[in-house]
Amino acid sequence: MAPSIIFFDELDALAPARGGGSESRVIESVLNQILTEIDGLEELRGVVVMGATNRPDMVDPALLRPGRFDRLVYIGEPGRDDRAKILAIHTRYMPLEALP
Repeated sequence: MAPSIIFFDELDALAPARGGGSESRVIESVLNQILTEIDGLEELRGVVVMGATNRPDMVDPALLRPGRFDRLVYIGEPGRDDRAKILAIHTRYMPLEALP
């Protein structure tokens, strides 16, 4: 299994915080399975588990503890110059006209 990265996108949708009254048995079951599997990965060297979310406040707190997702890294939106660089990279093979 190592080396590898296990990446969960939209973690808030996959494992929403419990206690809001809207969770289903399916969501509870999925969350419990994720917790069990992540706990088993703690002993493996060379395996990194990462998750992404736009709503960290909506992720179940049981995931946000040491041995699971124990580091939060905020990545803000890019500034004007960085957005221009990103646009240039993604349009480098497209003819674009300059705007007045």
